[in-house]
Amino acid sequence: MTEFTDATRDDTSLLIAIAGASGSGKTFSALTMATGLAQGEPIYAIDTEAKRMLHYADQFKFKHMDMRPPFTPEAYIEAIQKA
Repeated sequence: MTEFTDATRDDTSLLIAIAGASGSGKTFSALTMATGLAQGEPIYAIDTEAKRMLHYADQFKFKHMDMRPPFTPEAYIEAIQKA
């Protein structure tokens, strides 16, 4: 039989999904969360909505990329690698 052991934090990555209707605060929530997780390190943000993320440039410090269509997996991979 398997035993229980004390849980300890491993070197695991986070998997986070944010869902909501247009205007519900997904970008604001993501920037808030990223600010806390980054602990002073740079935040890189890929904006796929014609620079709408820049509405928050006065509230958060982040590096911005204005991604344009086509939004292919390869385009996202390239953007992530640049970050």
